[in-house]
Amino acid sequence: MANQNVRAAGSSEPPALDWMSRTLQWGTRVRPDKGGVTLGALNVGIYGDIPDEWDDMTRMPRGAFPLRGVPAIGGYTQRRKADLWADNAAELYEEAISRGWVPARDVPWDQAMPLAEDVELAMAQVCTELSQEASIETEVLSGWLQELSFGYHEIKLFLATEVFDAGRHFELFRKRALINGAGLRLESPGQVNRMLLESRAGWTETSILLHLLRGCFTQTVYRYCAAYAPTDADAFIFRGALQDKARHLAYGMQHLRYAIAHRPDFDEQVQRFMTGAELSVTRDDADPVLWEALAIVFGRGIRHMDTGMNVVSRMRQDYVRTYLDRMKWAGIDRHARLLPAFASVLGLATSAA
Repeated sequence: MANQNVRAAGSSEPPALDWMSRTLQWGTRVRPDKGGVTLGALNVGIYGDIPDEWDDMTRMPRGAFPLRGVPAIGGYTQRRKADLWADNAAELYEEAISRGWVPARDVPWDQAMPLAEDVELAMAQVCTELSQEASIETEVLSGWLQELSFGYHEIKLFLATEVFDAGRHFELFRKRALINGAGLRLESPGQVNRMLLESRAGWTETSILLHLLRGCFTQTVYRYCAAYAPTDADAFIFRGALQDKARHLAYGMQHLRYAIAHRPDFDEQVQRFMTGAELSVTRDDADPVLWEALAIVFGRGIRHMDTGMNVVSRMRQDYVRTYLDRMKWAGIDRHARLLPAFASVLGLATSAA
């Protein structure tokens, strides 16, 4: 047996209690910080030693006393700190669990008054695509969680909250599409969705796609929809979703920055990887349905759709600028290598390497 001190139940021998002395560090005390006994506050003494690699396959908690002979449960593929780490993950986890909200009771649904038919149908189309995006996010994150080593539990716990957030957004936008009878509309073209679901290069690459390429777009849509919300309920919906999405992007940016700093030549790999990824986005962009629906919402109807389309153009420019700025902050400057179709949104002329 792995633990030779285990005795049969009901034995008359006095307990040896040898297990009580089995610890890597005795007397370590956790002190509450300004937020209480937070996840980050636990990282004291040896419990704050976070190795560059974690090869244990037993799911032993970091800092526990290891037993000889415990069989492996299964293999993690992402076992290096550089493959998943972000310094802000523990803090983001605390924020996520303290700022949770419930669409069923917190959204002022009684203020989601029926809109003019064209605006209501357009809002339902926008919400259909946003609900689908959230569904994709839950699947992508859930698929990768089992690949991330439990030695870096801060990351796994934060990403678990992101799965929950994505589930909330799926529910939220589905309810908004249905609340006034417009119903779910057309699904999105799906090029980016497929790219995310099929991403297998590594968690870092998937995180870039999910949090920076797609995430910056979704965050920008949330921001504009909050600003041009036709009802108080819509304003609440998009502000709440925006708050959640900001956390997701904060992890993605910090993780990419850490990976760039700790993985030799990874910056050039990312540059080449993003050229193909941006191409998938431009293929989805060629479909006019989302742009037209947003233009109707922003313009408050088909009659003012031209005004709304001007807002859509500004929104698309803001998305590309946000994407470029956040990639540059993390260590990847895409300005000179941006895909031409992306650059054209900003009125720039460039070529991808």
